[in-house]
Amino acid sequence: MKLAFIGANGKIGTELCFLLKDEVDIIPIVRNKLGAVFLNHNGFKCRIADISQENDAKESLNDADVVVISSYAADPFSGSETLASRKINEDLVKNSVRFANEKATVIYFSSIRAFSHNVDNTTSRFWSYPSYDKEKQHLERLVFSECKNRNIRCFALRLGHVLGDHQPFTKQIKKFLSTKKVVVRASPERKSNVLHTVTLKDVILRCMQPEVNPGLYSVVNNPQWTWKCLFEYYNSQKTQIEFKPDIPSPKNTNDILWKILKSFKKYLVPFRYYLPSKFDTSFERKLIMKRIHSAISALNDEESISLVWSGYEPIPGPFLPGLEETSKLLKTYSLNVFN
Repeated sequence: MKLAFIGANGKIGTELCFLLKDEVDIIPIVRNKLGAVFLNHNGFKCRIADISQENDAKESLNDADVVVISSYAADPFSGSETLASRKINEDLVKNSVRFANEKATVIYFSSIRAFSHNVDNTTSRFWSYPSYDKEKQHLERLVFSECKNRNIRCFALRLGHVLGDHQPFTKQIKKFLSTKKVVVRASPERKSNVLHTVTLKDVILRCMQPEVNPGLYSVVNNPQWTWKCLFEYYNSQKTQIEFKPDIPSPKNTNDILWKILKSFKKYLVPFRYYLPSKFDTSFERKLIMKRIHSAISALNDEESISLVWSGYEPIPGPFLPGLEETSKLLKTYSLNVFN
């Protein structure tokens, strides 16, 4: 069975290509020759194509039994959504469906952010959600609509925070755990919404089974991991870990705009929506950095590091049935080719 993986040279895509290569005939699809170098060097036969272009999509997808859409376009300077990037994302989704095999299964990688205020209580509940949240919701509706028109199977997967030996989030955790002491600003029993790539691989293989009902699914570790479970798994050096759910509020700041944003963040979203993206991004960055600096300054132990984690609520379902336990999958998890 052939699986075309769009965006195969991304961090998640590359790792999944290695995990899936013994299970399916995988076809990595990347936009240029530079993006294909690493995968080609490791024995993959990449197809160079821009799926947002009809001719490329027609040539690259017609023989695929499964099409995985992992690619996502954003403004290269601000990292946010623009009219141009939205057009690219729409064309990519439309062409992925329209030029896939008539019996193909389409799998679209969405995000936990598509839940918006249902998982993040700082997000507005009004008409103006953050642009990334709205874009993911829009693309989910689009992929289902296009698949319905062609009568082919479709899955949209709202992914949690992705972990794997070569994912940035994992490297960050391992770096923190190399210190003498780590203070985690989260409840140890709080569900973390993390997702290991081995479980994501398992999800993809399950979606390929004809008895599994297509639809919209949440994807996190099976069963859900708590923050305690996560840190215990990676704490190979027996670093001292302390959980402190309380997050100190920023102090001693004279920035009036910061105070307003901090106090009324979710109510000001409609106002922020009309600001240029670079200003909105700057506000978000300042909100995050203030919390981190406050947490670090609250510690007296100079050899400790404080981590401020997302306040997201546990991701709601539905979840794909029949998955293996993540802990069991991780016991045989190895990607030695990266070493």
